Amino acid sequence: MSYSTVLDILNYSQKVHEHARALYEQLREETQRERVDMLLRLLSHHEDRLAQAVADYRDESRSRILKEWHQFEPADIGDVLKDCRQIHSDISVEDLVAIALKVDDFLIETYQQLAADAASAEARELFSNLAELEQAEKISAVRAALSTNDW
Repeated sequence: MSYSTVLDILNYSQKVHEHARALYEQLREETQRERVDMLLRLLSHHEDRLAQAVADYRDESRSRILKEWHQFEPADIGDVLKDCRQIHSDISVEDLVAIALKVDDFLIETYQQLAADAASAEARELFSNLAELEQAEKISAVRAALSTNDW
């Protein structure tokens, strides 16, 4: 296992969200189904909000905490998003939501593990806050996705 700074971890998290957003936007161009397009737009905004939130945490954190080292080996972003390759123009809304939630679950688990292993209270609080934010956004996205049945 390798080590990364908090800054590296936050940059990695932001990139995961940005890549997911770009993927959803690309898929929007390929679909002809209105409900799938609306859900992809919703998921794109979801990822955009989370990428911005991670950037805000990074920008507002003290320099000292950003330089703190943690045992963390970032997974290849392509591996994190590998299930997204299953998305096609005929995908059901339910299958799309399930795939999208895997990205959120990966980051929630990562943040929770980092919080549990953190040596400093500041890092523990940062990663706990990120896990809670990710969880709240996940719930919000699921609620919005479920409402697509009303569209």
